Amino acid sequence: MKRPINYSHTNQEKTPISQRVMHDLLPDSLLSSPVVSIGVNDPVTEATNLLSHNLETFTDSLVVVQDDKPVGFVGGADILEEVLHSPNGAFFEKTRIKEIMHENLVILDKDTTLGDLLRQWMKTNRAFAIMPNQYCSYSAISARKLLEIGMLCKTKMEIENISKKKIFTFKKDQTVKEIISAMFKNRTRKLILEGTSQFISDRIIIQKISQDLNCLHDVDNFLEIKCSEFRLDKAKVASGKILLEEASKMLYEMQSPYLLYEEGVLTPWDIIRNLSSENLTEYSWGHNKK
Repeated sequence: MKRPINYSHTNQEKTPISQRVMHDLLPDSLLSSPVVSIGVNDPVTEATNLLSHNLETFTDSLVVVQDDKPVGFVGGADILEEVLHSPNGAFFEKTRIKEIMHENLVILDKDTTLGDLLRQWMKTNRAFAIMPNQYCSYSAISARKLLEIGMLCKTKMEIENISKKKIFTFKKDQTVKEIISAMFKNRTRKLILEGTSQFISDRIIIQKISQDLNCLHDVDNFLEIKCSEFRLDKAKVASGKILLEEASKMLYEMQSPYLLYEEGVLTPWDIIRNLSSENLTEYSWGHNKK
């Protein structure tokens, strides 16, 4: 990883924020979110129960450890992908985390710039990383954490120009299998209920599996369950004219961040992709305490 240029305080406001080190951008809150970990030999049941509480928080994925060292990560999508092929309790009870985890865990250091991080996330297509902290452990860095940077930017970027993401919808009479398949086909974690601002997400499905269905023990027809049986979340409706920093604040304050506007949807991932812009230089330095 290349070392960042040492910019002086007088010219840092003219420097693209993507070239600034992460500690400079979030000196007070960068390491405030502890990781949630799980062992390589733990059953998928353990990961499912943990994810039902942590998906879409500042951790989002679980860090997989072996001999107290981070060796990978696992998220909700990894579990749902396997459920399509093994929708039963045996999968959750007998499958070990090492069988479904990803090994390309992004670990940041003190010289990591915002641009470095975003380039790595674009390669892995997963907005999750960890960074060593002062407690001889690690802190989690997620897309939601980077919304704190978006909130402090000064831009003219309107969300209708930030995201051209199509609105993918579903109907209440569709099955779980159809919903999960549509999520993977369209590369989205959320689908909007047709004609409403309500949506279903991977978090909602994981919570149903964990909290209501006991990780599919004694459930034989999970993939055929209708979506009408799920408690849906509600997207916040916004104008496509609001600016990046305002949208960041709205998403940051939502339990399940998702904005719906006239021509599309906006997620934290859409915000952070635009933080790499070379034109994005104005930033509220020194006002980022959380």
